[in-house]
Amino acid sequence: MAILGPVSTNKSNSYIQIRDLFNLAKKYKFNTIILCEPHPKSWMKFIYFSKQYNIKPIILYKVHNTKYIIKNEQDILIAIKHYNKLKKDLNLEEIKFNLPTIFYPTKILKNLLKDDKNLSISEGHLNSEKLKIFENIKTNYNLNIFNINIPNFGGYQKLTELLNKKKYTEKELNRLKKELSLIKELNTSNYILTVKKIIDTAKQKNITIGPGRGSSVSSLVVKSLGITQINPLKYDLLFERFLNKYRKELPDIDIDIDAEKRNELIQELENVFGKYHVAQIRTTSTMKKKSVLKKLTELTKVKEIPNMTAPIRSKENLMKFKKLSKDKKILYNISYYLEGLETAESVHAAGIIISDKDLREYLPLEYRKIPVIEWDMNDLKLLNIEKFDLLSLDTISFMNKLNIEYHYENLNNKIVYENISKGLTKGIFQLDSKLGKILSQKIKPSNFEELILLLSINRPGPLESGMIDEYIEKSSPNYLKKLFPETNGVLIYQEQIMKLAQNTAKFTPEESDELRKALSKKNNEKLLPLKNKFIENTTLPEPQILFEKIENFAKYSFVKSHATAYAHISYWLAEKKFTNPEKFFLEYINSKGLDINIINECSILNIKIISPSIEYSTGIYKKNEILLPLHTIKGIGKNISKLLFNNKIKTLESFVEYCKKNNINKGIMENLIKSGSLDFINTNRKQMLRSLTKLIQGELYDLKEIQNSIFGNNEKEDKKVETTIEDKLLYDCETIGFPITALTIKKLSNTLIKKYYNNDQIHFNGYQIKNFLVDNSSIIEVKTYSKKAKRILTTL
Repeated sequence: MAILGPVSTNKSNSYIQIRDLFNLAKKYKFNTIILCEPHPKSWMKFIYFSKQYNIKPIILYKVHNTKYIIKNEQDILIAIKHYNKLKKDLNLEEIKFNLPTIFYPTKILKNLLKDDKNLSISEGHLNSEKLKIFENIKTNYNLNIFNINIPNFGGYQKLTELLNKKKYTEKELNRLKKELSLIKELNTSNYILTVKKIIDTAKQKNITIGPGRGSSVSSLVVKSLGITQINPLKYDLLFERFLNKYRKELPDIDIDIDAEKRNELIQELENVFGKYHVAQIRTTSTMKKKSVLKKLTELTKVKEIPNMTAPIRSKENLMKFKKLSKDKKILYNISYYLEGLETAESVHAAGIIISDKDLREYLPLEYRKIPVIEWDMNDLKLLNIEKFDLLSLDTISFMNKLNIEYHYENLNNKIVYENISKGLTKGIFQLDSKLGKILSQKIKPSNFEELILLLSINRPGPLESGMIDEYIEKSSPNYLKKLFPETNGVLIYQEQIMKLAQNTAKFTPEESDELRKALSKKNNEKLLPLKNKFIENTTLPEPQILFEKIENFAKYSFVKSHATAYAHISYWLAEKKFTNPEKFFLEYINSKGLDINIINECSILNIKIISPSIEYSTGIYKKNEILLPLHTIKGIGKNISKLLFNNKIKTLESFVEYCKKNNINKGIMENLIKSGSLDFINTNRKQMLRSLTKLIQGELYDLKEIQNSIFGNNEKEDKKVETTIEDKLLYDCETIGFPITALTIKKLSNTLIKKYYNNDQIHFNGYQIKNFLVDNSSIIEVKTYSKKAKRILTTL
């Protein structure tokens, strides 16, 4: 028996990844591997790969200098309880030996790191003779013991009881009957009820939840329980996209939450389900190409590194490897083993585990305010443990600041669609990007269905596929236009592909979802029989050409249920924006900052943007006017803005005194003056800057006057300086990034225009600067004295 060990994959000192460990063990003909680590983080993957490779696994749990043998799943639980500090004593068999640990996948890497004490896997045989004591040790790790169940809320019976409290139309009753039949068959009731409990808890604590997301929006059961808010029948959404009998895992019901209150909700869930019954999930950061090449250069001191695409382990690089010189093969070999090494640990952005048991007894935890499971999501899937996704959505936080009320009827405000069609999409959820603006102008949505469509195609893929042009030109075959008039016959939604298969090719709902999955995952093995069935059974003309079209569009088709939920958020924001644009833009600037698109859209909507003032540190708005908040000024964070809030500054002297008292430095004081934040004291910014220096040095004017009168000094008074419009423009660009002063001046002189703005593409002739800013072809180049740098402000 060839035994490899003890091996460590600990990220702090090892260069071995679990996935490489077993490949190399096979290569060097080891049939047993001993893993020795002071924590259980790698245990699940180690056990999983040992079964895949048919290699005997032995786990040693290292506590200080003592090593304990983990022979079975009961021993794993004992070790986990000890690791979680639930158990002091370990009633496990001890192993007392001291051998070099295997930390390196190859000897080359070991030599580069100049380690004479420890071994590489290729040298593993050096330990084999001393490890014969392990030959008779039998291990068997049955992972079924980790079957963590979600809470039991009464199952199917409770689910139907809750649903029966409401009234439904005949159409809704038929749909509920169909959905409930499958929910019962697949035993998903408690999962759905647990999600309902999460939603109910959030509502009780006034934590805002989104209207729904993903395929769960297509379930009437989920909607009727108050988990989502959109009736799937209204938008013809398919339940099979959410759940069908071929689905092996639980359905996804992801929840969007006010980003500012996600942690508050999780802590509240601990009170509901029990402490240590709720936990977050570990994730890891790994070395990618850039950091690998940096590390490679650092280790080898070689400057000419082989040209490699990312990822380094790609087939393309492996093909190149065969043609490399011996030296370059060594470099590639090192980089191969560096790629994927763990560099840092963090917490899963959305997933949490909710259990009916105390998690400390089953899973290794890192104790924080909210505990973190030290196995990642892939490990948990091996144990059939499902997560609940609570996603932070800062758009919900923004909507709360705007006091937006959710509503699901009367989504037909013409002003909303007219302005979106003009490309005025700044701050509109899912349409805020350059592509979103362009597509809004191309599609010109005039109703809610078209807004759903716009969100669905707002990605680079659909542009490349030609589906957008086909939609606009209405060039799809007539038979597809009749089947899908809402998209001009273009297969934009995944649900349309499913309907096409069901209605024209005799697919069951479950088979149509299998077709969708096979197309999206490009699974040729599963796709071929489904493709043949479609071509043989379809009643539509040119089935081969049609299926090619389906394959092309399926790469970029979108989940209609998800787009429908998110289109509601987009509509609500647009409705608020075009009802009260001044409040909308001020809240947006406070949340995300100022940019050229805000300036442009405010110009179009006849809203004047005014320089900040310390009198209103968070900004203020009124009809056709926004005064910027202080944090739009360079170097002024929201903390300093808070310090200056509600102050009683009336003079430059009191300003300096206040800033000194609050440790606000000279640079920030200068930026406040340059930006116009003290214009209410004196509009002569240059003179104030000169006075500022003297005040900071303590050379107050009244003191000088006393000195002059007593000692008869006849010092000449400082020559007064004036602040020109030109100065203000430069100060604006230096402190805020944009020539804000220009937006409040009716006309700029031709001299200033020629001197400070590039007008190759448009002639001013004294027009207002705002008209220039909103012109789509315009570019403004603002000269500055410092480094003669140019700021380029562009519109889309």
